Amino acid sequence: MLVVFTYLVTKDIVETLERKVGYKLCGDLKGFVRDLENQFLEEFWGFVPDTVEKKAIDSTRVSVQLDSISSRNGKPIVSLDRVYLTQADEYLEVTRVTDPRTGQVKISERPGNEPIERQINRLRKYQQIVLVDVGAFEGGTLLEICNLLEETGINIEEIYLGFSSNEANRRINNSRKLTALNLFDFYEWIEMRDFFGIDGRAVGIDSGIRTYIPYWENLSKWASIPKESEKTASDLCRKYYALLTERMLKERYDIKRIGTQIKYGGGK
Repeated sequence: MLVVFTYLVTKDIVETLERKVGYKLCGDLKGFVRDLENQFLEEFWGFVPDTVEKKAIDSTRVSVQLDSISSRNGKPIVSLDRVYLTQADEYLEVTRVTDPRTGQVKISERPGNEPIERQINRLRKYQQIVLVDVGAFEGGTLLEICNLLEETGINIEEIYLGFSSNEANRRINNSRKLTALNLFDFYEWIEMRDFFGIDGRAVGIDSGIRTYIPYWENLSKWASIPKESEKTASDLCRKYYALLTERMLKERYDIKRIGTQIKYGGGK
């Protein structure tokens, strides 16, 4: 059977700015951002091979679905993502942190939050939980987090994901009960916030401001962009970051709250 691989982009700029960064966006700015996302995709899809299916999904639709389905179980809901799940009982602030010099990646607390061990200890008041996240590409990180929770006696009754590769779905379901709302054979999956440079690979905290590496620093490896197109694609991402932040500055939003971008010096 012929397998069609999908390049998925989830459109989440408004939700990231409001739910992760903490802005309250006016209606006109929201409309401007939605238009920017669509304009970006019209230009960006040219970097993706013609043999790959190109798909974009609004995060709001998936967020509503996740909020609805995760509450059906009746168990306390622990979420790994504030952007996609708005009605969790608890949030576990964990992510993959990247060393900008070496490129080494490790699972750690989100910069600025309590150590993972302390966060998990707080969850021990629950004997059983429902674990929810935006999605899984290969499933390794999610399984590692599951192990950390279970080692402290927390039973994960069910896992809900907005998106999953078929590979990750099979891998996780081998040992746990998983429901994924959208299944794909991924060529790649990127959240729009990473293309726009308002998020990226987490690094740490500097003077109270989070630091991160924008994806445009390494698009060939982190976003499966052909090496020969990497510079042009990077310029496109930077252009849309400028369009977004210039409009926000005009509307008198403090864009320093987004964070500080760090250059990537690791191996490409």
